[in-house]
Formats: sequence, C-alpha cells, structure tokens
Amino acid sequence: MDRYIRNKLIFKGTAEEMKPFVQELKYGDEPLNFNKFIPVTDETEKEEKWGIARDFEEFDWVLWRNDTILEYTFDTINAIPLPVYRKLAELYPEKQMEVKYADEDLGENCGIYESVAGSNELIAKEPDDPFEFSCEVWDKDPEEEMQERMINFYEE
Repeated sequence: MDRYIRNKLIFKGTAEEMKPFVQELKYGDEPLNFNKFIPVTDETEKEEKWGIARDFEEFDWVLWRNDTILEYTFDTINAIPLPVYRKLAELYPEKQMEVKYADEDLGENCGIYESVAGSNELIAKEPDDPFEFSCEVWDKDPEEEMQERMINFYEE
C-alpha cells in the first residue's frame, strides 16, 4: 500500500541571497523541479536517480517568511528524494538547508536532514518526539490526532 510522505524543504539566508536563489531554483513556470538538478529521461530512471518512483505529488506551496526563509512543501510516495537533497546540498553548500519529512502514519518514518555550513554534507537527525514532530510536519494538532486514535481504537 502506498504511503504519502510530507516533505518540507527549507532554505535560510539573507534577503539579498534568497531573492536571486528563488529564481535559480525555478524551472520554467515551476517553482521547483527535480529534473533541473538530476535529469531523467523517463519514468523508470526516477527511482534510481531521485530515490522516488514518481514525481512529487501535492506540491502545495512555496512560503516566504521575512524574505529570509524559503519553504517548499510537497508529498512523495513511499520514500523521500534523498539523492535530490544531497545534490542540492552539493550545488549550494553556502545555503543553510533543512529537510523535514514524515509519513502520513504519524510518528512513523520521519526525520530531519540538515546541511553542514560550507560543505555539501547532510546530517540525519531523529526527532525527539516522532509523533509530535510528524503532526508539525503535517500541520495537525497532536492532541486532536491522539483523541482520534483513541476513538478509532475503541471502535475496533
């Protein structure tokens, strides 16, 4: 069964750095396209080169905060595009990059990748509380989700 994984790709920098960077990440009319960074010629190459079998889904929004934080939020199926994140860290070592991801089954298959300043290295981190972290990534209230789980448990 396919599982959606919410991805939040976040870049931070000064307003002077970020304005041209947004344009650099664009691909035609699209705010972000993996093919710009790791080209594929057909669907069969995506899993091998991007780490995901299909294009991202539900590309929800690009969010600017104070012209210093750029956040792309999108869903992928069953995996995250880790090779793409590694490529972005390699191409833009001067940018502070963070990836937050969480499976739709809140509390499972979640984590953080952060770039190391001045290098192309990505460091994996585990969230302190996977359930609360997943709720944050999916923009859900942890208390409401816990209540829903309790109701579903007792109805079974």
